Amino acid sequence: MYPNAFIEEISVINFRNHKNFFINNLKPFVVLNGENGSGKTNILEAISLFSPGKGLKNASLRDMPNKYEIEKGFQIKINLKYDAGKIELKKYFFTNDKKNNLLLSDNEKINQSELLNFINILWITPIMEKVMLQSNSEKRNFFDRLIFNLNRSHLKLYSVLQKLLKERLAILQNTQIDNEWLNTVEAKISNSSYEIIQNRNQFIVNLNSSLKMIDRPFTTCLIEFRHDISKIISTDNKNTFVESYKSYLVNTRKIDAELNKTSHNISKVSIDIWSNIQDKMEIKNCSTGEQKSALLSIFISVAKLIKEQNDGRSPILLIDEATAHLDQNHRDFLFEELKKLNSQVWFTGVSKNLFENISDQTVFHEIENNI
Repeated sequence: MYPNAFIEEISVINFRNHKNFFINNLKPFVVLNGENGSGKTNILEAISLFSPGKGLKNASLRDMPNKYEIEKGFQIKINLKYDAGKIELKKYFFTNDKKNNLLLSDNEKINQSELLNFINILWITPIMEKVMLQSNSEKRNFFDRLIFNLNRSHLKLYSVLQKLLKERLAILQNTQIDNEWLNTVEAKISNSSYEIIQNRNQFIVNLNSSLKMIDRPFTTCLIEFRHDISKIISTDNKNTFVESYKSYLVNTRKIDAELNKTSHNISKVSIDIWSNIQDKMEIKNCSTGEQKSALLSIFISVAKLIKEQNDGRSPILLIDEATAHLDQNHRDFLFEELKKLNSQVWFTGVSKNLFENISDQTVFHEIENNI
C-alpha cells in the first residue's frame, strides 16, 4: 500500500557535493546507500528544505551551493503525489541576487509557512541522538521544531516574539523612551508569550499520551516541560497572565536596560525526559541504546499526531543512519511501526543488508560523490 502523500521524483542541481542528482519511480521506503562522505545526508537535507526553517543541518543557504560553482546557487525540485492529484514544489537559491530565496508551488510563489499546506517532513540525524544530554535551550529548540509541524501559528508567534523582545530592548536603550510605544510592545510580548506557553503545554500533553502507546522493545518516556516564568506568574488564566507579565516587564525595565536582556521570558525552560521503565530514571542516565530508542519513540509518536491532525495525510520521514546501531529486534520493530504509519521513509545507510526485511517495498539508490 502506497502512502497517501509521497515524493515520486526529486531533482537536485548544484547542491552541496551533487552537481546533478535525479531519482524517480520511488517506493514507500527509499534507501540511499553508499560510502561515508558520498553525500547521502545531503539529499535528505535537500528534501528537508521543503519544511519551514533552516533544514536538517540548520545551515545557511549560502553554505549549500556546490563549492566549485557557488555563484550559480542551487535548485531543488520534488514532485509530490497524493491520492487525489499531484503537485510540484521547487526551491531556488541565487547567490548573487538580493531576492535570492525563491519557493514555488506549481510555479506559483509561496512562503515557507505555506509549505505545511502540502507536506510535513520530520527527520532524525545522529546529532539529534544527543538531545537527551543537551542543555534546556537545545531541548526547547528541538521540541519547538516538532510543534511547528502540528501548530502552524507557533512558528509565526515565536518569530514575532523574538522581534518584539529585541524591539523592547532597543527602546529601553534609547535616551528618550516613548512610554506609549513601550507599553504597546510589552502588551504584545505578554499576549504572544501566553499563546506560545499554551502551545507547548498542549503539545507535551498530546505527546505524552501518544508515547504511552509505544510498545516494547522501544523505550517509552515521559516529558516534563516547565517554564521558569510560571514560578512567578500563573499561566492558568490568560487575562491574569497578560496583566501580571505586563506589570513585571514594567518593573524590570531599568535592570533589563542595564543587562540588555529580558530578565524573565518564555525562552527559559526546564525540560526533563524520564524513562517510564525504570521508575522515572532520567533518560540521560540510561544507556546510549535506550536514549536512541526513546528518541525514535518520540519521532514515531509525533508522526502519528501529525497524521491524525492532517486527516490521515502521512508525513515524509527522513532517517539519517538511525538504524546503524540498532539490534535486529529494534530494527524489525522500527520497520513495522513505519509500515503502520504508511509514510514514505527516506533512509541513509552504508549497507543494504540493514534493510533486507523491507526490500520488497524499497527502492535502493547508490550515492556516489560526483564533485
